[in-house]
Amino acid sequence: MDVALLIMIVLLAIAITVAFWKGRWPLVLAGLKQTGQTLSSMWVRILLGMTLGGFIQVLVPSASIAEWLGPASGLKGILIGSYTGLFLSGGPYVILPVVASIYKAGAGAGPVIALLAGGLLSVQGLITWYIPFLGVRLSFAKYIICFFVPPIVGLAGGAVYQLLKLA
Repeated sequence: MDVALLIMIVLLAIAITVAFWKGRWPLVLAGLKQTGQTLSSMWVRILLGMTLGGFIQVLVPSASIAEWLGPASGLKGILIGSYTGLFLSGGPYVILPVVASIYKAGAGAGPVIALLAGGLLSVQGLITWYIPFLGVRLSFAKYIICFFVPPIVGLAGGAVYQLLKLA
């Protein structure tokens, strides 16, 4: 069993214990009901993201991923990761399985971190969400800054990854 799974199990056990302590079985059941509602609206995205990640692993040669996003790709890999991430859509349920498959296929830490940062700062909702709610000025300020942040995060993240490897 890996550490991440163990941590999730411990956190879930704590949450169930606290819910039972605060409200007995009705609160525990309310938490489980909320879980079911979230899962019913997200299961398709999760399934599609994992399926896409699986197909990336079998369709995209590891040599290509290593060339474009590998540890030796340098700034090129970080820029590719950054700007690919900005235009990925689907949220974490789609992005994380895809990124995990790219990482497993040989992508370097810096490009992967840049890809994740770009995905978190995604510009997909600019016209449909940001401009109507926040106006043009604030939306474009966010949009413009999003082009600079992911490469910086990728460079810094790659450096920190190397430092952690030495420790």
